[in-house]
Amino acid sequence: MTVTVAGTDSSLNGDDPANIVNRTRTAAGAQLEISTKLRETMFGSFGSAPDRRRTAGVGDGNQAHFRNGFVGAVREALDRHELGLDDLPEPVPYTGTP
Repeated sequence: MTVTVAGTDSSLNGDDPANIVNRTRTAAGAQLEISTKLRETMFGSFGSAPDRRRTAGVGDGNQAHFRNGFVGAVREALDRHELGLDDLPEPVPYTGTP
């Protein structure tokens, strides 16, 4: 396997404003690269794009639960980021005394 790290002057460095990853509130983002094996676990059939769309999050209980949980966690993180909730200070735990 070859790993290539794109420098700041590379066309592959991810800073293109048209890149969907950068179309966020902060004009920056992160791209998740997940393995084929991980993606295969999220679909009942991984053969073609129509098969993947048809079988996304369906199948045996573990497969559906995993895919839907993964997608839900990513969506929640994106929502929190877009709303600026991750910029807020951590809440102070309630100790029961004023």
